[in-house]
Amino acid sequence: MKHNIFSLRRLRWKLTFSYTLVTVVALLALELLVVSAVVALLNSSVPPTLAAQYMRDDLAPRLEGHLQETPPDVAGLEGELADFMGGTEDRADGSRGDEPAVSGAGPGGSSLFVIDEERRLLVSTPELQDFPEGEEFEAGRVAGLDPLVEEALAGEESSSRLSANTGGRMLTVVPLEDGDGGVAGAIVGTVRVPNLTGALLIGVGVTTVLLMLPAALLGTLFGFLTAWGLTRRLRKLARAARRWSAGDFSVTVEDRSRDELGQLSRELNSMASELETLMETRGELATLETRNRFARDLHDSVKQQIFATSLQVAAARALIQEDRDAAEAHLAQAEELVRGTQKELNVLIHEMRPAALEGKGLAAALRDYAAAWSRGSEIPSEVRIRGERETPLEVEQAVFRVAQEALANVAKHSAARHAEVDLAYGPRDLVLQVSDDGRGFEPDRASGGFGLKSMGERMAKLGGYVDVESAPGKGSRVICACPLEEAKREERR
Repeated sequence: MKHNIFSLRRLRWKLTFSYTLVTVVALLALELLVVSAVVALLNSSVPPTLAAQYMRDDLAPRLEGHLQETPPDVAGLEGELADFMGGTEDRADGSRGDEPAVSGAGPGGSSLFVIDEERRLLVSTPELQDFPEGEEFEAGRVAGLDPLVEEALAGEESSSRLSANTGGRMLTVVPLEDGDGGVAGAIVGTVRVPNLTGALLIGVGVTTVLLMLPAALLGTLFGFLTAWGLTRRLRKLARAARRWSAGDFSVTVEDRSRDELGQLSRELNSMASELETLMETRGELATLETRNRFARDLHDSVKQQIFATSLQVAAARALIQEDRDAAEAHLAQAEELVRGTQKELNVLIHEMRPAALEGKGLAAALRDYAAAWSRGSEIPSEVRIRGERETPLEVEQAVFRVAQEALANVAKHSAARHAEVDLAYGPRDLVLQVSDDGRGFEPDRASGGFGLKSMGERMAKLGGYVDVESAPGKGSRVICACPLEEAKREERR
């Protein structure tokens, strides 16, 4: 019982630890998924496309008026770019200043340029020495920028086609209209995208350390509560199964849930009810079989002997007036038949009488039964007991019934002059041997006879066996062995 509960507790902790592990792994997987999504987003075309759309909607309309003047209003363009960069800084950190929000200018940093339709650089923020204002803007010096400038000056308006994310740099180009539907120039933006993978991984490590313990505690608590409910229901099933194995089918499992365990409980309850009905039917059939066998024995032996006795008495009555000696001979034969009938009845009575083992034990019951059997059958018997000790009651009852059956067969069929009963208590099994010096028989031809089949079935239920050794003219020996360890385990349950 304690071992079974311990096993269930082990199952409870296994489930608890599995929930904890799943919680921690799920947390790590979620963090890695978020980091991967952020890295993928930063390296995708979405940020430059959004930046291009923002510049087209907010900055381009403010620059087009200055660019459409002849000559272009460079000072106005510079002011608008300064205001735009300052506004961007306000959005980034909540402050406003005269310095641009983007530092590290140039092809290796971040900048904004305004070029005309002939690719001449009009304004840059910040001002770059490598890109002098008033001269041709060399877009080819920035990888991937030249095709975007070509498309913008050709009249392309799609933000997705005028932006790119290459080489750790976000590139955006926005065309500027000339008032007649043509292109007067373009805004070119380059923004250095920092490599955030390392920082994100460090963040994952820090958050993992900070969240691991709370997540583990939460998973352990949730797993323990869930496993406790599951193992509690399993213990109910185990207790009911132990009662059913002991033959008590009145116990049912109360589980009204609609999940798999609830369905299993209802099916097991139904099975127990059917087994109870089956056991009752089997008991009734066994009783009926015993009655039928008893009736056959009465018919085959006692009835025939009584009929023969009546014939002898009738013959003696007919001759008693004419031939007194012949009448006495018939009466002597009738008396002999009556004694034989008495022996048969004694054997049948002892066979049908239940074994009184309680308070006596198997060894004492065998001695008493063998003595009574010898008096009834007039066949001397010897009982030997070796290593007597306490054994399960179920085993003692089964072995005693086998001894009854074997001695009954000796009295009925063997014509023996002596019988022996040997009972040996071993460390792991109990062995019974019933032997006689009678006429013997062929065991292979005795299938279904002499009660051998019922003896074998009785022992098989306990994990034992019954074997018969015999030969014509050499007597017979019935060997019955029953394991004790298995019976003890069943009894403890």
